[in-house]
Amino acid sequence: MRIRSAVAVAAAVGIATGFLPLTAGAAYADSVPGELTIPAQHQPDPNAGLLVGGGATGYLWGQAGDGYNWTSYADGSVRPVPVPEGLQVAAPTGEDFVVFWGPGTNKIVQRNMKDGSERTATLGAGQSFAAAFGDAVLTYEGAAGLHVLTWNDGQVQDRAVTGVPTGTNSRKAGGAQNKNGVLVYTSAPDPSAPSGEKRTMLWVDRSGQARTTAVPSSSNTPVNGDRFAAWWGSSPSVRVWSTTDLSKPANEVAVDRPGARLVGVVGDRLLLARFVAGNQAVFAVPLTGGAEQLVVDKVGYNTLFTPDGAMLITRAADDGTGVEVVSVRQGADGALTVTKTGPAPQIRTKVTGISLAQGKLSTVEQKPWNDTELRGIDLTVSGPAKAGERVDRGAGTDLFRDCDTLWCADIQSTGDGRLAFQRINGDGLVALAEGESLPRTTRSPVATYQQPGSPFEASGRYGVARVTGLPSRVEVFDLDTWQPVYTGKPDTEVGQQAYALNGSTLWLENGTGSAEAVDVRTGKTLATAKVSDCDITSLQANGTNLLWECGSSASGVYDTAAKRNVALPAHQSARLGDGYVAWQQGGVLSVTDVRGASGTRALGTPRRGEPGKGWAVDRFGGPVAYTDAEDAVHVVPTGIPTSALNVLDTDAPARVNANSGSWAARWWLNKPAASWQLTLKNSAGATVRTLTGGEARGLVKPAWDGKTDGGQYAANGAYVWTLTVTPADGQGAALTRTGTVGLTGGAPVARDFVGAGGPDGRADLLALTPSGRFDLRTGPGVAGEAQAQGEGWTGANALTAAIPYRDVNGDRCNDVLVRMASGELRAYTPACGAPLTPSTAYQSLGRGWNAYDTLVSPGDVDGDGRADLVARTSGGDLYVYSDNGALGFKEPVKAGWGWGGLLVVGAGDLTGDGKGDLLARDASGVLWTYPGDGKGGFADRIRLGAGWGGFDALVGAGDLDGDGRPDLLAREQSGTLWLYPGAGNGAFGDRKLLGGGWNMYKSLY
Repeated sequence: MRIRSAVAVAAAVGIATGFLPLTAGAAYADSVPGELTIPAQHQPDPNAGLLVGGGATGYLWGQAGDGYNWTSYADGSVRPVPVPEGLQVAAPTGEDFVVFWGPGTNKIVQRNMKDGSERTATLGAGQSFAAAFGDAVLTYEGAAGLHVLTWNDGQVQDRAVTGVPTGTNSRKAGGAQNKNGVLVYTSAPDPSAPSGEKRTMLWVDRSGQARTTAVPSSSNTPVNGDRFAAWWGSSPSVRVWSTTDLSKPANEVAVDRPGARLVGVVGDRLLLARFVAGNQAVFAVPLTGGAEQLVVDKVGYNTLFTPDGAMLITRAADDGTGVEVVSVRQGADGALTVTKTGPAPQIRTKVTGISLAQGKLSTVEQKPWNDTELRGIDLTVSGPAKAGERVDRGAGTDLFRDCDTLWCADIQSTGDGRLAFQRINGDGLVALAEGESLPRTTRSPVATYQQPGSPFEASGRYGVARVTGLPSRVEVFDLDTWQPVYTGKPDTEVGQQAYALNGSTLWLENGTGSAEAVDVRTGKTLATAKVSDCDITSLQANGTNLLWECGSSASGVYDTAAKRNVALPAHQSARLGDGYVAWQQGGVLSVTDVRGASGTRALGTPRRGEPGKGWAVDRFGGPVAYTDAEDAVHVVPTGIPTSALNVLDTDAPARVNANSGSWAARWWLNKPAASWQLTLKNSAGATVRTLTGGEARGLVKPAWDGKTDGGQYAANGAYVWTLTVTPADGQGAALTRTGTVGLTGGAPVARDFVGAGGPDGRADLLALTPSGRFDLRTGPGVAGEAQAQGEGWTGANALTAAIPYRDVNGDRCNDVLVRMASGELRAYTPACGAPLTPSTAYQSLGRGWNAYDTLVSPGDVDGDGRADLVARTSGGDLYVYSDNGALGFKEPVKAGWGWGGLLVVGAGDLTGDGKGDLLARDASGVLWTYPGDGKGGFADRIRLGAGWGGFDALVGAGDLDGDGRPDLLAREQSGTLWLYPGAGNGAFGDRKLLGGGWNMYKSLY
């Protein structure tokens, strides 16, 4: 069995035979209805601040190797300036000419930027390019002197420059030229000079005449029009000269020299640059002297002058879009004005990677300076396609370097908002969370061993790759933890199997032409399919469809539900969407309806043919996207109906402890949802919490904090959740899923003390042994093992009553009222699941409680939501002590008389009306229900039946069977314990035997 990357196929995959035919479909010449075009992104041109020269109609900028451009003053338009073959450097002239030359070459080309005409000159033997001014060129000939080249009727005229001191070497001074001439300096040995040589500044004009000047030798002598400026030695002054009189300076301007850079002369101002608050700014000083005035701030180092005497300089654009060029000139009124020459130059970024999932578009874009940026755009998933704001997600040079080659990370959209990458150097995988930006360094432990060239796929919370080892194998890992969840058989046993991942389902090649589906969470085989008669080399999975390819010989889409194949047209690369296949052949991108209704139609022409680089499929019920030759992204709807909303994977924990965090369930969807609702109902069927959400792209992830809609903690126990999700595209019915979750760490239900992980919503039995040990009995109907055993309830700690009570101290654990033999009533507050011992924290509720022969708690008697205490005197009077909510009771209220001779039991809410009820057995063995009236008293009794006299203990034990209704425990004198399940109407259902031996306990509470 062979395997190949699913990124591209070098040879076209042919049409398989013997399959269902495709209908013809439509071909679109221009665009598909509903198509969305997202213009290319532009970035500031990194060379925009590199000014080269200014002419009469525009200026030249850029640099050798990166390219040159010409910006027009008239409209700010920019056009590239191609460099003639064999040459490298563009030189300014002070006019609308540009001269191209190259080190080591004897040819120069002069181009007229107005009409594009060119003239070529071949330099004489020994000559090299020095400078260009106007339509003339200055060359060096070493010690032999200088030459000026001009054109006359298309012929090159070479004039040797006269007036140059003999025996000297000549060089051009920096920035010292205009359209009429150029400053050069000559040097000759002079032992008496500090530098060991004597320098003389010369002005050379078009005629080839060199005139000696009195200008001090300088490497920076900017010329503007007929004037130029230079520092006067080391003195704090600048001298300004005129080319018409080189014998003496025209002006001398005193300046504060430290930190100043000489810029030049504009009008009757000397311009200097200084740093202010970390940015360089240009200041003007009158040539007649005076204070400096700010002209323009945040400037760069490049300056140049135009033929009309203006200065051009770069500055940072205020809107942060890079640099802009401004001109500084003197107006008729003598004031300096600053004018922007045009918008900050921008350059288009190149899209080198693309991914689309659940309407989230991601692109890798290469900037002009060869850096890469990851960008994201959210597209609408209902109604007409619209694009949201473009969001930069950071640079990814280590992931996307050289994206024009195969060594570029393939973006894998997981469908739940995340992106996953295979690092280009092969040393790992990277997962980028939704909203997270690069750089990202987290790698998977397994990825170091990923087999080079093996396709990597991600879907939902899982990724799959072939990993190396002894031997290599297919492995699925969790993108949350990077831990393997499924490991396939070694390649030495099954060969290199083709594979595809769809949520939690992994499809694996399994014999010639066969594939099997495996649940990666359990490793169980879900289905098998015979999809072809050839050796499968690649697989893709989406819903019930499998796209298979057998090298370059055959390909098709097999519907595992309908058990039919659809042959694909010949193609170079293909991607499986929801109900369609997008494929590229000969530069054209097309889609084929694999359900056979719409046939095949062309979408457009991507700039690059490889999926993931030039185009992408939103396999989650979405469109196709591709980039064109201008790097615009086209989002094209397929027009093919989507599948019904479905769940690809579920992570719904069976239990949650509200003390540890929220119940964070997750459902991965096969397409976007418009809205969702999650309801949680208790065991009685009442809704305690409803959570809702809006649009969900691939992942519904509610968080239940264990509270009710009213903000209180829900009672511990089992809850039935129901999730309802509506599709965003309006196609298909709403999705419904249901399940259960057990809550602990919430509000304790009556008499619930222990359970796995804390109180579990099932009532427990408090049982006292003759030796003074309290056992908490739990399990099915309290028939399980004794837990949280508390010793020491004898002697000075002897007790006469224990009443399982509510949570009185707010720690979400039930507490116990204990009457000591002394008559003191204590409220013990054990931690959840902790044993009840005499040393457990408690608060005294006073003495004298031995005036009552019975103390029970039937639940909430007065309707305030808190459990209350009922006490009976030996004379048969009944009192209700209402809980005051502050670890105490209100004044008792007499609720009746004549209760003497009855066994009184606190039963809980037997009638289902939310009020606490009492049970009472009379001397003849008849059992009665006394319904609570919610006002602190009890309504007329209801006869339940006779025959209850044979029990020595009756306990209103709370909900023991998990149906939300309180139950009754009854112990025979022989020790046999029975469970009477509450019916919710004040009566009980058929009893259930819990076992014998319960007479080991002195008392049951």
